[in-house]
Amino acid sequence: MENKKRGKLTGRIILGVVITLVLVYIVFLFVTTNFLGSNNIVTETAYKTTAYEDIKTSALVVRDEEYITSGTEGIMVYQAADGDKVTVDGVLAQVYSNEEDVVNMQKIEELTEKIEYLETLNSFSTSVNVGIDTVNSQINEKLVNVMKAVNTKTFDYIGDVTEDLMSAIYRKQIITGEQKDFTEAIEELTAEKQALEAQSPTPIGSVKTPDSGYFVSSVDGYENAVSVDNIDEISYSQLKEIKPEQIDENAYIGKVIKGVGWYLLCPISYDDSVNISHNSTEVKVKLPYAIGTDIPAKVRYVKQFADEDVVMLVLECNYMNDALSKIRNESVEIIINEYEGLKIPKSAIHDDYLERENDDGTVTREKVQGVYVNYGNELIFRQISILYSGDTYVICDENPNPENLVDGKTIALYDQVVVEGSDLFNGKLIE
Repeated sequence: MENKKRGKLTGRIILGVVITLVLVYIVFLFVTTNFLGSNNIVTETAYKTTAYEDIKTSALVVRDEEYITSGTEGIMVYQAADGDKVTVDGVLAQVYSNEEDVVNMQKIEELTEKIEYLETLNSFSTSVNVGIDTVNSQINEKLVNVMKAVNTKTFDYIGDVTEDLMSAIYRKQIITGEQKDFTEAIEELTAEKQALEAQSPTPIGSVKTPDSGYFVSSVDGYENAVSVDNIDEISYSQLKEIKPEQIDENAYIGKVIKGVGWYLLCPISYDDSVNISHNSTEVKVKLPYAIGTDIPAKVRYVKQFADEDVVMLVLECNYMNDALSKIRNESVEIIINEYEGLKIPKSAIHDDYLERENDDGTVTREKVQGVYVNYGNELIFRQISILYSGDTYVICDENPNPENLVDGKTIALYDQVVVEGSDLFNGKLIE
């Protein structure tokens, strides 16, 4: 009998210990989950970026162009480069009788360019003092331009940006004393140039420009395909039928692009046309395979033709350079809006409550959209103001109107935003 009582007592003690342990474990889970949190969170740093709302399409480039012919037999030496401005009756090219004469003239031109380049660097050494930090900043900027040109494969642009970078490096070397001035080199090149000029022949003829505009040394057969006077009358069906005419390229030494403006004839959807018509007439255009920078453009026409779902958009551009003077059929990105702010993954966005202090001293709770930010070992919920929403991310206003924020606070640059985690709430402690 005594053994039975002792056995029951032991069983009760064991049961009590087990229950106590279970309760302790439950309390531990509750505390760690709701107050201490866990380390199973993933954060990303909030960085500033720019997003674009754009329309991607193709375009036919239309210009007012005139062929240039040469009436003189011989070898041409151009006096203008592609994209250069030319005036009516200006000398566009000199004609020489043999190859040797042309080689000499080309050498003289190359020497002239080198001398002018070195003289520019020399003038920098005698100009107003410039701090080394400023020059370093210029070198970094030029290096970024080179990298952009390489990444975008805008090879016509690479030569210019590379030369800019080398100039900045030479300037730094002059400032730091690593490089003396280029006076001696200039004198040597000048002597070589003068010797060639002494034996340079007289051209047997010349070619003059028929009109003012921009010069291009090649033709493609599209010059007369569309007139700039009726670009607003070209439907999508007609655009698809436009083909270059068969021409003898050897019959022409190039062409003149007359006037200041040239045009992009773009087919777009009806929805995109609504975005264009509701936007400013000023847009920016990216030509990713032609030039590495955006160019400004004006919306000239937005027109839909009967029985066609596609809307025709005509953009007018005034900017011109070597690369742009040669393009014809191009991929185009039309930027209708730009948004600059903090980039946040959509996975980081949650709804939670924040408290607003009213003018009468009362406090109200409001449910808003925001993100959890890890400050030290605590999660703080911050309301966000979305400027732009992409497929996987949003762009948030870094400085929204405080009146639109419940507690007057929002996310800041370099905040550690939680993009993965469970049981997230405002004020949660993280181990």
